[in-house]
Order: sequence, then structure tokens, then C-alpha cells
Amino acid sequence: MAQFLAELDLLVKRGVRFDYQRIEEEQRFLRGQLNVVAQMRQRPGRQHYLQIRHDVFQPDRAENRLLKSALEQVAKSTKDANSWRLANELRSMLGELPASRHIALDFRAWSTDRLMAHYQTMKPWCELILNQQMPLAVSGEWRGMSMLFPMERLFERYVEGWLRGRLEPGARLKAQASRHSLCQHSGSDMFRLQPDLLMEKGAQTWVLDTKWKTLDGGDRANKYGLSQGDFYQLFAYGNKYLGSKGELALIYPRTRRFDRPLPSFDFSPELRLWALPFDLDADTLLVDDEMQLTDCIKVAAAAAVLDQAVIPG
Repeated sequence: MAQFLAELDLLVKRGVRFDYQRIEEEQRFLRGQLNVVAQMRQRPGRQHYLQIRHDVFQPDRAENRLLKSALEQVAKSTKDANSWRLANELRSMLGELPASRHIALDFRAWSTDRLMAHYQTMKPWCELILNQQMPLAVSGEWRGMSMLFPMERLFERYVEGWLRGRLEPGARLKAQASRHSLCQHSGSDMFRLQPDLLMEKGAQTWVLDTKWKTLDGGDRANKYGLSQGDFYQLFAYGNKYLGSKGELALIYPRTRRFDRPLPSFDFSPELRLWALPFDLDADTLLVDDEMQLTDCIKVAAAAAVLDQAVIPG
């Protein structure tokens, strides 16, 4: 809805298109053309009234009526304060426009000529709102718009929010920390190191990185599907943020083929990396019993979660 309002606001600033509308009416004066046939059919005693037809240049056209209808629906539905404010500002600007009474007919009358080029971006939004089409990638004849989301970013944000709600007292969580760089060059930092999540409690620090990838916990021959580049990245985080001593974790979405933490990957006896599954259905992070991460967040060990999962009922 916010995107629709932003597009509509831009269109209104560029100018709403007017069109000539044919009006046929009865008046006491002559304006435009005299409708001779209708005038000859006047009843006796009404010859002083004139049946006329004329054109009026006004914004009452199919495209604007659809925009007004979509705007009214958004203004009634939005719960965002900024969208509500902008919607009502646009309603006052378009107050003279009528809403569409025949949505399907007005969509068929939508003009695609050169003068209406700046209206074309609004048609999919109107179809989405007035026809209540879902913005998903689906098969069929209807052609509209789909919304694509960067799943790796959504997964990172979701895990971050989940962790924040389970922090132990005194623990802190920072997203996209940027305290350290990979190296120094001519007195300045180069190649900033930004782990997705950095958790701290007292003198302890944990580095967590989320990856929207699928692993195969049974395919050790192919390294479970792990990326060597990700390990290089976490090794650099471990050296700079943990001083080569502590725990790091790569968090992946849980799947049938990756339903429990992998054994630790040891960079050294004091620096270990874990690959952990995050169960989006059960809304929980599965951790290994040996991990010290439970000192920082309230989370059940993977063994307990898996045992509960097989209990009948």
C-alpha cells in the first residue's frame, strides 16, 4: 500500500490527465450542438427546452476513476500512520474525481496511448488492489506483479529477532558489527569485517552468521554442501573478533536432510565452528550439547528437541 501511494503521489505531481466527455442534457439555452432528433420529439409545451449535446474537458475518465477507487480502499485498510496521512492528502487532491462504478469496464477502457505513458505503472497496482490479486508467483493467464524478497536477508532478520527475544540477563546482541577490518593499508582499514550477529556476555563473545542455503547432513564426502569461502570468512571473524579463542556458528534453515547440528569444525583446539539448523516450523534454534551458547541465550539443546519430536501425540 505504501508503494502504491508513493507511485500515485508521483503521478499526481506530474499531472492528472483530463479528457473530453460527451454530455447530453436538456437546458433552457443552447450550448454546443442541438440534438435535432430529440428536440423534434419534445412533448407539446416543452419546446422552450433545448436538447443539447456538448463536450466537457474534465478528469472523469476510466483511469482516474480506478485510481480513486484503489485510493479509497487503501485509505480504509492501511494501519500505517505515514500511509494513512499520505492517503488522505491524496484523497483531498482528488476529491472531485468519482470512484469507479464498473471496475471491469474501466480496466478495459484503460488507454495505452503516448499521452498516458506515465499512467502505465499504476495499472498493475490498481489490479492488485481492486481485484485482490495476491502478489505471488503463480501460473495462469493473469499478468500482474510479483514481489520478490531477498530470503537471505529475511532469514538473517528473523534469526536476529528470535535471538533478541531469548537473551539471558546481561547479554547483548549486535547486528552487522563492524569493529574490525581484515587488514591495514597505508594507515587505514581495508576490507571491513561485518559478521551478521555478534553476541556478548561479560568477557565471552560469540560470532554468528546466517546462510540461506540447504545442507545435507549425511553427505560428508561432499562436505555436507558447506562452502569453503564461508569457512574462510568465519576464520577471519574468529581471529579478529574472538582473538582466535571461542565459538563461531553458521546458522542454516533446517531441512529433512539437515535436522541436527553437525560435529564441530576445529580451526584450533581453542577456536571451534558449528553448523546449526534453525527450525522455522518449530521456531527454534538447535544447538549442540557441547556448545557454550546456552550461557547467552535461552535455548533447548538439540538432543532434547529431537527427543520431544518423536514422542507420540
